[in-house]
Amino acid sequence: MKLIFLLQGIRIVQLALWNCLIEVIWFYGITFCGPLRSILVFEQSPSVIMVALLTLLKGSNSSSKTRGVIALMLGYLSLILMDSDATVESNHKSSHSHQSVLNHLFYHFIHNSGVSDHKGGVILLIFAVLIKMAYDSSFRHLAVEIGGPKRLYSLVTLFSAIFLTPVAILAFAMGEVYITSFIDFILLLFMGSMFVMVFDFYTESFCFQHVADPVLSSARWSPMIMFVCAFMFASAWYTGESHHASDAHVISGGVLLTLLCFIIACFSLTSSTSPRSRGGYYVGLSDSGMPLYTYGEAFLQKTSRSIMLLIKETLAEILANTDSRRIFWFLCANLSFCGIEFLYGFWTNSLGLISDGFHMLFDCSALVMGLVASVMSRWPSSKYYSYGYGRVEVLSGFINALFLIVIAFFIFLEALERLYDPPDISTDKLMIVAVAGLIINIFGMFAFHGATHAHSHGDDGSHSHSHSHNNASHSHSHSHSHSHSHGEANANMQGVFLHVLADTLGSVFVIISTLMIQYFGWKWVDPLCSLILSMLILGSVIPLLKQSMATLMQNMPPKTEEEFEHILHEILNMEGVMSYSNVHLWQLKSVFNIVSLHVQVSDDANDQIIRLKILKILKSINITQASVQVEKENFFHRISALCPSYKIPQRITKGVAIGHTSVSGNFCHHNEVCD
Repeated sequence: MKLIFLLQGIRIVQLALWNCLIEVIWFYGITFCGPLRSILVFEQSPSVIMVALLTLLKGSNSSSKTRGVIALMLGYLSLILMDSDATVESNHKSSHSHQSVLNHLFYHFIHNSGVSDHKGGVILLIFAVLIKMAYDSSFRHLAVEIGGPKRLYSLVTLFSAIFLTPVAILAFAMGEVYITSFIDFILLLFMGSMFVMVFDFYTESFCFQHVADPVLSSARWSPMIMFVCAFMFASAWYTGESHHASDAHVISGGVLLTLLCFIIACFSLTSSTSPRSRGGYYVGLSDSGMPLYTYGEAFLQKTSRSIMLLIKETLAEILANTDSRRIFWFLCANLSFCGIEFLYGFWTNSLGLISDGFHMLFDCSALVMGLVASVMSRWPSSKYYSYGYGRVEVLSGFINALFLIVIAFFIFLEALERLYDPPDISTDKLMIVAVAGLIINIFGMFAFHGATHAHSHGDDGSHSHSHSHNNASHSHSHSHSHSHSHGEANANMQGVFLHVLADTLGSVFVIISTLMIQYFGWKWVDPLCSLILSMLILGSVIPLLKQSMATLMQNMPPKTEEEFEHILHEILNMEGVMSYSNVHLWQLKSVFNIVSLHVQVSDDANDQIIRLKILKILKSINITQASVQVEKENFFHRISALCPSYKIPQRITKGVAIGHTSVSGNFCHHNEVCD
């Protein structure tokens, strides 16, 4: 029995030593990076971190776990890379030469690693959290043998105080600790011990006794509540007068992003993965003894697709097409360069690199819009979009053109203002950024140059109607034929190409202006180059704006207009054709032209032969889809007798100048209601 007590005592002392190590590392971590950052890192639940590690190592079928791992990694990265807090003195050797060896060890470890103080503090706290995970596991196993967690916690706290008290007294005696008021110090020590040591432990114990799933509930809500409360207290503290102090660990954008990512991670990684019912809800038995179920939306589980499967399918769809593949690879190159600029800019606190990174990010948004349009334009037609989504690429080109015009307009105004009063320009690292951007944009120029010329292989569809006075039947037929055409340029790819062209010219002008400023001191060259750049952007984007706007307005394709007039003359000269009416020609997208035409023929003419001849003629001018309605004179007599209010449309006969007649303005009133 004595041997058992001795072994348990040794294990308790070992736990106390590990607890002392964790507390010391936590103390230096909070010194380096401040209380808010230490709470965000150190108070993260070990269960959340363990689930994230298991998901990374073994994988998971749950999309929520994957989202949680991504959010947790983004939180740590943003706190290390996007947080510019640096408040501890860098010249520690001269200002803290009187401190202990332990202080020198931590300070020199941080400064010799080449990172700022708060980054070193975050790394120390992450290391402390990993040690704490092993400590908690040993604590739970030993608590079962000792007789409960309360007793073990009291013993570990007692031994930790015994070990740390001599160190604190020695530090106070050597003059390393400066206490202005012993009353305030004792009061703060008592309050801190009560809330951090006692109140926190009993609150967690209460939750474990009264909550259905205490481990996951505590791992989810405890860190989230602490994070939000700490952020609120820090916001109130740093917005007061004390935030002007030089040693204040103020709140940055990286801290805010970390807070949001950690909350998402806590919620996602602790979500239940138990299967739910996908069937009906049992409500009882019928009179005959059969079970009764209620099926409704409230009892049905909607299945969610895995985010990895969605990404895989989307990538396969992107890489299956030449246009979307070109945009995707250039977008990856652009995002990589943008990420390098952001990381290096945040690391070196270079505002120029960060500003250029945001500029590259804006360009990436245009590429993303072009990529989405390229993918959506290939979606099949649906019930509500019978023509499909092909016109999305025209809309994307129109929006990109508007963006470029707005950019060129603001560049023009800013260049005029700076031309009269040239400001001082810092050329530090400007040449490197401009050359790197030029290389990326030249790659994009070569990638998109061939894609701006339309090249299509498609199916020609035809649609015809024939009516006869002696036969009440209504015939309806379709025909399809393969076509190969070189037509109008793809508006979406043209808009992306113009964005890349504008960036390429911008990089060239930046290089020119940088050289002129460095060697000759000509500060007016920069606004002059910007003025020329805005003119070039406007001159190149206006044709795209006009073309895409005309396509959205369903105008006749300009390159097809003259040929189409000759085709109409040829149709009038066909044997049996008397006239035509209701001519409509419009462009759906770059190489997709549609024609709707009514042809009036003699009663003895073969309407099917005439229809096939017309379709063949229309296909010769790259008409992708044609709807030809063949009408005979008996049809008009019959429809006039049945519906006296029917208005016969204007007909174009031989000898009438087509150019003086509206091609697409005649609408027949077939929707008249006749009693």
